Amino acid sequence: MISIAMSADALAATRFAVSPLMQAGAVLHPHRPRATGRVGVPRQQVDGALQGRHLHLLSALRREIRGYAPDFMTPGAVTDGTPDLEAELHRVATTPAPVVARQMNRMFRTSSLRGQASTRARPGVRDFLECGERAFAQKAADELESFWRQSLAPLWPSVAAGIEADIEHRAGLIARSGLSAVLNSLHRNVAYGCGALHLESEHRIEVPGTTDLTLFPSPVAHSWLVSVDPWQERGIYLIYPTRRPHGPDRTAGGTDPLLGSVLGHSRSTLLAGLDLPRTTSQLADRHHLSPSTVSYHLSHLLRAGLVTRAREGSRVYYRRTVNAERMCGGRAASGDGVSQTRRGTPVGSAPQGAADHEGVVSA
Repeated sequence: MISIAMSADALAATRFAVSPLMQAGAVLHPHRPRATGRVGVPRQQVDGALQGRHLHLLSALRREIRGYAPDFMTPGAVTDGTPDLEAELHRVATTPAPVVARQMNRMFRTSSLRGQASTRARPGVRDFLECGERAFAQKAADELESFWRQSLAPLWPSVAAGIEADIEHRAGLIARSGLSAVLNSLHRNVAYGCGALHLESEHRIEVPGTTDLTLFPSPVAHSWLVSVDPWQERGIYLIYPTRRPHGPDRTAGGTDPLLGSVLGHSRSTLLAGLDLPRTTSQLADRHHLSPSTVSYHLSHLLRAGLVTRAREGSRVYYRRTVNAERMCGGRAASGDGVSQTRRGTPVGSAPQGAADHEGVVSA
């Protein structure tokens, strides 16, 4: 589990942003989950663009990144909120040499390919560093620009429109239900509660509450990708897939109306919120109910066979059963009577056929 503490100041500073290079990062990341039929760039098309344009540095990075992706290559949005590819590329190209060196050293420490020999036809990342960090940063900017113009520029009008529509939708949800409802609606494996943002993952990372959070909606991402700066010199970056324009919105603040008519609003809302295992107190905080009220409704759902409970240490976690998963429109992952939560995937462990709900961590 990744837990990002959200202080009052961090919540106040949370913002949405539009960044061309963050969208490129969502497409280029070597362990992004497989495509799900959304707007995007298929993996084979990414590889074809890298080979066709002889983008050897980006190709080497895709082969070697296993635990940490260099942050300087995705600097985030400019401060005025207007997407500006040229400004972002300039920031990449002019990254100070000590920053490049520090980030690349971390990448090498987390890479499982440190000892792999490079060839003239297939140079490794270290080969590009032999010319110095400044030349490396300029090369990275040049190849990012070439890839972006080849693969993302034709899609950008549609991608930008999807981003703006998602931000507008989330802004309306903030006005109606508050920021916590928005954070709980980003992805089924992302939840806000007890003063922290939680991302279901095999990683165990706790981030202090002095860090700002920037949200990057992405029509080309198929799951979430979180970037944690190990030196805490910038905030947390979270890429998440934009909402689909059609279909019921099964978020913390909105459940399927048909399900609500059968179970009642409170129980259907709690059931929708159990897409991840959660405790009574987490559900109470998430849905703005008292713990006793949540406990009452959970007891009815338990007797009806729609949830199970399991103790982990001093905490009791509730989760949906297979039958409840079907009622909520999800897909059960096993036949043992319990809905299995898909877990975020540490960078380097996601297979080519990774499930579409897995997320990626760079830390």
